[in-house]
Amino acid sequence: MSERRKDLDDLLSELGVGEEPPAQPDWEEEAPSAATPKTPEEVVEHFLVGLLLYLDPAYTLEIKSDDQRIYIEVMGGDLGRLIGKDGRTLKALETLTNSVLTKHFGHRYRAVVDAAGYRRRRARRAVDLAHKAAEQAEATGEPVPLPPMSPAERREVHIALKDHPGVYTESQGEGEERHVVVYPVGEDQG
Repeated sequence: MSERRKDLDDLLSELGVGEEPPAQPDWEEEAPSAATPKTPEEVVEHFLVGLLLYLDPAYTLEIKSDDQRIYIEVMGGDLGRLIGKDGRTLKALETLTNSVLTKHFGHRYRAVVDAAGYRRRRARRAVDLAHKAAEQAEATGEPVPLPPMSPAERREVHIALKDHPGVYTESQGEGEERHVVVYPVGEDQG
């Protein structure tokens, strides 16, 4: 082969990547300064509408806030695709949204993104499962391990059973296998 081997600088140069800072994308220059989002809700809406339009123009947003939390409900479109397997795509969307908020406002605000009530239903199921496990732990005197859950779901379980007189809870395991165990009172509370 008679092709000359190129070094990284030559390749980057051909792609228009040099040492000078990259030019701003056209879409940022088109937006007049008056349309620049000012509030956390406007920033979230601007970001998510722009992103979701590329995925499915049928998506709509409902945004509510209280203090430092911004709650976003995505509706319409293919919500199964937006939620993803075990809510992973929805969680990724929430992470991106929080990154945008952090860029604009530091760590003062936190976004919670849901789609068609998916997270609320998951939290409700976790609480129902916790109450059933508490009954079983009290009846049998044996600890009842719950299946692995997200941090938010585990938190819901702990909150649901924190004042229960007959049981207490502990999280165990690592990473994706982290789960809650419901112990009957009197079981070595360590």
